[in-house]
This record gives sequence, C-alpha cells and structure tokens, in this order.
Amino acid sequence: MKNLPTGMQNFKEIIEKNYLYVDKTGFIHKITSVGKYYFLSRPRRFGKTLLVSTMEELFKGNEDLFKNLYIHDKWDWGEQFPVIHLDFSELSIETPEKLENTINDFINSEARENEIKLYNSELTNRFSEIIKGLSKKYKKKVVILIDEYDKAIIKNLDNIEIAEKNRDILSSFYQVLKANDKYLRFVFLTGVSKFSKTSLFSELNNLTDLTLKPLFANICGYTQEELEICFKDHVDKYCEDFDLSREEFLNLIKNWYNGYSWDGKNFLYNPYSILNFFEDGEFSNYWFESGSPTFLIDLIMNNPDNVNEFLKPQSRIFSNFPSFNLKRIDLNTVLLQTGYLTIKEKKVVIGELPEYFIDIPNKEVHYSFYSHLLSYFTKKSPESIKPMAEDILKHLISGDDDGLTKEFQTLINNMPAVLHQQIENINEAYYHLLFSSWLQLMGFEVSNEDRTLGGDADAVLHLKNLVIIIEYKYSESLAMNTMLNKRLDQIKKQGYYKAYENKDLIFVSIATKPKEVACKIEKY
Repeated sequence: MKNLPTGMQNFKEIIEKNYLYVDKTGFIHKITSVGKYYFLSRPRRFGKTLLVSTMEELFKGNEDLFKNLYIHDKWDWGEQFPVIHLDFSELSIETPEKLENTINDFINSEARENEIKLYNSELTNRFSEIIKGLSKKYKKKVVILIDEYDKAIIKNLDNIEIAEKNRDILSSFYQVLKANDKYLRFVFLTGVSKFSKTSLFSELNNLTDLTLKPLFANICGYTQEELEICFKDHVDKYCEDFDLSREEFLNLIKNWYNGYSWDGKNFLYNPYSILNFFEDGEFSNYWFESGSPTFLIDLIMNNPDNVNEFLKPQSRIFSNFPSFNLKRIDLNTVLLQTGYLTIKEKKVVIGELPEYFIDIPNKEVHYSFYSHLLSYFTKKSPESIKPMAEDILKHLISGDDDGLTKEFQTLINNMPAVLHQQIENINEAYYHLLFSSWLQLMGFEVSNEDRTLGGDADAVLHLKNLVIIIEYKYSESLAMNTMLNKRLDQIKKQGYYKAYENKDLIFVSIATKPKEVACKIEKY
C-alpha cells in the first residue's frame, strides 16, 4: 500500500519517494499537443498546483519521473525547454507595493539562476527581458506556468481598492505574454476565479479557457473510478477496520466528499479531503477547515439581495462560466468559483445557450458552510452548533412548540447587538436565512420557496419519509398568535402538503419580531 501524498504538491517528490499518484498526464498530453495558451479555474486545494508541477517536470525533460505514466511513450524526450514557474501563493500580496516588489524579486532570482543580465527597472519590461533572455540563452522557446494567478486579488476582496490596484499590476504583467508570443512554447495559468478578459486579460485574449470544457472536466480531482482503483488498498483497510461492506463505505464517502462537477455529468472528489480522510481514518470537514469563508458570509449578510439569492434552492447560470467583476460582485459567481457551489446538471437545447444548475457539492461543504454561517450569527464555535441543531430536530418531531421556540429564541439572543446594527433593515429574509441555516444542519434536504399547485411554501424539509412544511412571518405590529395561526392556515388552505400526503407530515409556522420568535407545530 503506497503512502499518501497528504499536503504534497510537488510532482517530482511524489514520484521519487513512491507516493500514490493519480495519473493526469493524459490531459496534459491533449493540451500540449494542440494548443499554446490555456487557463483553468478550479477551487483551492483541488490539485491545480500538482498539475502545474507535473507540467514543469515534463517540459524540463525529466523522463525518469514519467516512466509508468500515460504520457511517457507519447512525449519527445529529446526536447527540453526553459520553464518560468511563478506561484503567486508564495508571494507577498497584501499591498500593491509588496506585490510588485515580490514579482520583481522573483524575476531577479530567475535572472541570477540563469546568469541573465537585466537592464530595465520597470516590471513589465523586466519580465519581457527574462523571457527573451531565456529563449536566447537556451535556443529554445520558453514555457510559462503561472499558478494561482489571481491570489493577489482574491485575498483582498474585503478591500476592493487594494484588489483593483493589484488587478491593474497583474493586467500589465500578463500583457507581456502576448507581446512575446514568438519566444513562447506554452503558457498555462490557473486560479480560483475567472475575471473577464476586459478587466484582467485585455491583451491576452487568446487564452483557451478549459474550465467548462467537457474533455477536461476531470483534469483535477478524483473520479469515482480513480478512487476505487488507486485507493483500493486504503478502501479495503477502512472496510476491514470498521466492519463495513465495500458498497456501504463507497456510499458514505461519496455522500461526504464527491459531488464537484464542471459539466454536470462527471462528478469528482476533492483530493485534499480524500487524502486527509484516508490519512486520519475518520470523516471530517478537511477542505472547509483549511480556509475561512468569512468574506463569503459577509457578502451574504450585508446585502439583502444576496440573502434572497442564497435562499433559492437551486440557481442557474447560462452560457459561459461567469466572470468576476470587482465593481459588482455576484454571490453565485463567488460561491461557484470558490467551490461552495458546483454544477449539478447541464441542459443543452439546440439553438439556445447551455443552462447550468448549481448547488452545494456534498455533505462536507453543506454542513460546514451552514455551521460557519450560524457561528457568524451567534459568535459560538462551529463545533458547538451541530448539537444544538439536533435538539431542534427532537422538538420538531415531538411537536414541542415551547421547546422549538426556546431553541430559536436562544439563537436570536446569542446574536451580538453589534450584528443587529450591522444588518440594516433586518427583516423576514434574514430570519428566514437564520432558521434555514440551522435546519440544514439536521440532515434535511431543504427546499426554500418550494413550488406546489397551491403556490410557494417558504420551506419544505425532506428527511427519508418525513416532510416538514414551514411558513415564516415577520412583522413589527401583528400579534405572535395571529401570525402563527395565519401561516398554519395558509399551509392547509393552499394545499402545500398535497404532494407529500404519502409521507409523514409536520406543519410549522414561525413568527418573528425584532429579537423575538414564536413557533407552532402541527402533525398532519
């Protein structure tokens, strides 16, 4: 059983030390054979850096590393190319000044290592010089590999002024590539986000975007087949240790970590989560805990339109992968590009734009995101949220109005006063989001604004044979009992329940005033 390359992103080290490697060189062969300029967007910790590292060793002609891989007998090992490999995750990017200085430091380092003298002081001219200098010295065209090209922008989305200045520096830097086309053999850029070509790649408009190309849907991440073949020994060991059948285990791990897709057909595991899972031997929120969603939560909470958008059960995008616009940051674009949402289905009608349905990828992201959202509300740790949600489930199933009211009131009371002040015009949508977030943690599939023959129910919760239909009401003037009874009557009169009469049904009305809540439960 091979050791797992947990936390490792260097291809050479993985191969030389005989760690497990899932072969992605078939995809590299395809793109290096037919094109020259490429861009790929994938979420963080999804294998982009390892992919770039593999390309670097390939173009440097390190044949011994590829002997047992797909590309070995398809590559011309007689050719070797000078490679510029720039990883922005390793640079200082907090301010435009630091960004420019550290890029200059990188160029200086490349020049010293290759004994190339630079004469210009301006950043873009120096980048051009190093490209030409490498090509002249080695009498070969140059390969440019840029990993996390957008790090300096994404890391500063909480300060748009800095993000824009960093974007402008990068835009000038990247335009050098097109101007030096005749010196370049291959250019590959990766990142989390995709910015519109007019804002970042205004000159480099010949990039082929692989992000949604069906042929490259599996270029990063692990497919189900790759998991079952490459991790077979680890799967067998886990099943033996915990007395699970192979089918039981594969269903569990698929539910937890599979579900990412860029074509709606091929679904993938996050490599970081899988490697950590097999390393530790327990289900946990590995990928989510490796990064903070603070900016995303702020984006949701500070804009009423974003709250309403977030409550939709499933969103749609049309045509191409949406681009970032720093002036108008779209919530779904951010969530999709950062991996909190993914493409679950693609519909194509001849003569129309393709339509993509997006949703949360899997249980890991689902539970983690809602835990952090409630942690934001209550200022409690994400780990303490789940047990509280389980208590709410008990109250719902037992029909305990007072118990459910008490739990939700505790939730509201735990919201710091400053948070109420930050959320201007707090209204039904925010309370809707608050309660829905908690309900998501119980294992329910939650449909908000669920359409039935009688209209739209505010929320319908599905868990095995149990269906809970919820109506919310917010008012500063109406009496609590009035709101509760009206919402229960609405569920019955509008027939929201009729599509689920073969299930165990519970009706719930939730009434809210500023910092106050009441609940009423009826079993059908």
